[in-house]
This record gives sequence, C-alpha cells and structure tokens, in this order.
Amino acid sequence: MRKNIKLLAIMFAFAMQSVTMWSATTSMYPVSLSYRQGPLVGNNPKPSKAPAHFCIPLSVVLDEDSQQLLVTALAEGEFTYNIYNESNEIVSQGVLNCSNNGSYGINLRFCSYGTYNIEVSYNEHVYEGTFILD
Repeated sequence: MRKNIKLLAIMFAFAMQSVTMWSATTSMYPVSLSYRQGPLVGNNPKPSKAPAHFCIPLSVVLDEDSQQLLVTALAEGEFTYNIYNESNEIVSQGVLNCSNNGSYGINLRFCSYGTYNIEVSYNEHVYEGTFILD
C-alpha cells in the first residue's frame, strides 16, 4: 500500500510539473523566418545555378505576456533588424550584437494590436517573418 501511495505522489508531482511548464509557455509563439535575399553574384541578383543550402542563423519567438520578441542567435555577429507595421512604416529598428547561442529580447511595448513584419539582416542575407499582437 505504501508503495502505491509513493508512486501516486510521484505521478502527481510529474503531472503538476507538466501543467506548470505548459502554462508558462502558452503565451509564446514561434515567428517563422524565411530567407528573402542574399548577396549579389557578380552583377546578377540570381545565380545561374541552384543556390547553396543555407541555415537561418537565429530563431525568434513572440512572448505576448512580456510583450517582446525573444531572439536566440545560432551564429556570432551583428544582426540588424527592422520591425514594420501594417502600413509598412518602421516602428522599431536596432542592432543585436550576438554571441553564439545568446538570447536577446526586443521590446514590443510600443506596439499596439495588429500584424507586424520583422526583417533581419546578417552578412548581406535578409530574413523576414510575420507576427500578430492580439
């Protein structure tokens, strides 16, 4: 009987931990970035052969509770970002000096509800994504 009670207590603790972790991440949504532009090859904007595979050097997650974008850099260097509103006006811009696997926050408290685009430049490559503030 004691063994069953101990097992039940352990299972209850795991269930409570899972609920806590789930509730802590319900306000976080990944912002999907796509590759938009790379450096020119000669004077030709498009290479004559298929482009090499590329890896997006950062991940972006929208945290609605703290009203910020959480950026995790997978490469070292300067990332320049612009955030545009629905009217294509820049509402925020800046430079993130990133280290490998560093995490950074971009404050969104100035943004009202709506759809926004983020554009990130790194080593002449441009990545863009869209997020919605509710």
